[in-house]
Amino acid sequence: MTNEHMPCGADEEDCVLTITKWVWRKHSYQRLLKTRMNSARLDPRHAAYDESQGLQVFLEMLNRAHEAHEVEIALASLRSHVTGHLSEHCPRYKFRTTKAWIKALRREVEKKFLPALAPPCEEVRMMMAAEFLTEDVLARELEYERQCDAMLDRALDRLTRLKAAKRGLSLQERKSFHEKEPSRLCNQLLAALLEGKDV
Repeated sequence: MTNEHMPCGADEEDCVLTITKWVWRKHSYQRLLKTRMNSARLDPRHAAYDESQGLQVFLEMLNRAHEAHEVEIALASLRSHVTGHLSEHCPRYKFRTTKAWIKALRREVEKKFLPALAPPCEEVRMMMAAEFLTEDVLARELEYERQCDAMLDRALDRLTRLKAAKRGLSLQERKSFHEKEPSRLCNQLLAALLEGKDV
């Protein structure tokens, strides 16, 4: 961003910093939406839940689990019909160690649920995405993008006016330009522009 706009002085650097912040916020909002959508796909209570992906994550959680409470957390990430089946066929009390319980849970999921579950086709994925990307979510995104663009336009316009004003200054005036407070000088330049002076 600095290379693109070549700021000269604290006032222009402030403009470029503002531009950079708003561009970052736009990108950050997209990452936030993606994170929330992925969370919805892994939330068994959400309509966008992807059971195939949820079971794969469950198996990964089992691979990292060593304690019974970690297994309980993993079980809580599944839909109730799956946890009910696993509670019936692999109850904790039947296994001497947590490791043996984890092995039995993994084997039951791979035997009973995974073969019956293929990853959803594109049409189903679109329907699941629609459960998260509602009209309200999209309207908020568009409104936020409009706000970001408005702030970007203001910062770019300010930067353009500052550069135009500096091009009309003499060498001595340029030197004193950077010694003054940027906000005070900016007000002086704007006043001159409003009066129609050729700065």
